[in-house]
Amino acid sequence: MYDRIIRGGQVIDGTGNPPFRADVAVKDGKIAFVGLLPPEAQAEEVLDAQGHYVTPGFIDAHSHADVTVFGNPESHNKAGQGITTDISGHCGTSNAPKDPASLRHEEEKLGRPVGSMNYFSSYGKTIAQLESMKLGVNMAQYVGHGSIRAIVCQGENQNRPLTKKELDHMEGLLKEAMEEGAMGVSFGLIYPPGSYADLDELVAAAKVAARYDRSFSVHMRSESLRLVESVEDMIEVARRADCRALLSHHKAKGRVNWDKTTLTLPLIERANREGLEVELDQYPYTASATYLGVYIPQKFQARGRAHTLELLRDKKARQEIRKAMEQVNPLEESNFQNAGFAGTLISRSPNHPEVEGLTVAELAEKWGKDPFDAAFDLLLEDNFDTDGIYFMMSEKDVIRVLQYRRTMVGTDGGGVMPGQITHPRIVGSFPQILGRYVRDLGVLEVEEAIRRMTSLPAQFFRLKNKGLLREGFDADLVVFDPLTIGCPSDYHTTVPNQGIKAVYIAGKKVVEDNIYNGTCAGQVIRAGR
Repeated sequence: MYDRIIRGGQVIDGTGNPPFRADVAVKDGKIAFVGLLPPEAQAEEVLDAQGHYVTPGFIDAHSHADVTVFGNPESHNKAGQGITTDISGHCGTSNAPKDPASLRHEEEKLGRPVGSMNYFSSYGKTIAQLESMKLGVNMAQYVGHGSIRAIVCQGENQNRPLTKKELDHMEGLLKEAMEEGAMGVSFGLIYPPGSYADLDELVAAAKVAARYDRSFSVHMRSESLRLVESVEDMIEVARRADCRALLSHHKAKGRVNWDKTTLTLPLIERANREGLEVELDQYPYTASATYLGVYIPQKFQARGRAHTLELLRDKKARQEIRKAMEQVNPLEESNFQNAGFAGTLISRSPNHPEVEGLTVAELAEKWGKDPFDAAFDLLLEDNFDTDGIYFMMSEKDVIRVLQYRRTMVGTDGGGVMPGQITHPRIVGSFPQILGRYVRDLGVLEVEEAIRRMTSLPAQFFRLKNKGLLREGFDADLVVFDPLTIGCPSDYHTTVPNQGIKAVYIAGKKVVEDNIYNGTCAGQVIRAGR
């Protein structure tokens, strides 16, 4: 007697091999049988999967659910697109380790309030808290280099190399996090204070991760004018530290930088041929998302959010900020230069929800203001806590990166509540690939797409018993209709995905006909355990 039998589906096992017809039986949270069962085989639940693919559960290689999990542990949008395991803590910021002083300093340096997140003094305390909770999906986390740097770098001036004492402190905190199960260390090299680190500091941090057979993930210094140089730098860090590397949300931002992936992908492939392990993750959209404050050049944010707001209130300072925004600076990312007012959509405004869904250009017209003044005024009235979506990538680059064999899939987001307006990548990256890019455009075979979503990340992150549909592995499974799967959400409307018949985590059904059913079957994953 099995717990579950999924009958008559086409199994895609995660290896990259073509689909084959098989029944899948589940017992005690594990895959108990893959093959043709006799008609008399019984189970508590039998699912008819004829006309459907049956695959391993999807792994979100780049998530920020660590930001949202304590307020939204179900993360319905994850399971709702087939994700069964979530890897978060990327881009240099994690909710541990933190202390009160570093939290205040990080909030000021980021230029926005972050007090709504839950923070802990050690990585182990974060994980222990998660282990006491009911989770919608399996969760594992990186530890953020920027969060650690905010603790160890003493004084107001963090824009400097760390001292020997501070480096030792950093390495000690990283070692503690690795022993408590961190997946590795993440770097966020456009976000202070991580952006102040030189290559030697990054190598020192990555070496700690490497000693535990962990990896580093990185939001690179540039995804635009200096994209190629940034990839070269991260390959150097991987080589010097002898550490696995994951280059996050790989893309080329801004029209003048389109097609630079024709240069970066050969660099990455050559590094792998030389014995390194350098992988990518990607979301399948031509727009990115972050807070609107990235419009403001970093030199005007160096003294923290309160000072930046003072500058925005001053007419003379506004003109200086405007002039700096209009100038091309190859050493600094500029979403303004890459997207422009017409290409920046306001996705969240705490004090002006009525403007959500407008571009900054449309906001300026609505308010009867110059676009610069409209953007500055909105930042002021939202206390610098406005979010934006930036249209600045080419679909040719999206496809090129998607077709590269070392590319995983990541949502680059956390949990959202039902009906919440957000970037569609957060609710539908996996169905978007399987619907638009596999079925409709035919740029990737379905078995290869499934490999990228399952066994490739499982291997990179060293996840035991995950990523393959194989007897003895965890019964994390997705059943979907290849003819209808897709993500109908857009940048203005969030709706359920299509074509997902069922999702199982540890053998428990968590999604039925595209809808999360409220079952919390997720577990915390500690690396090395």
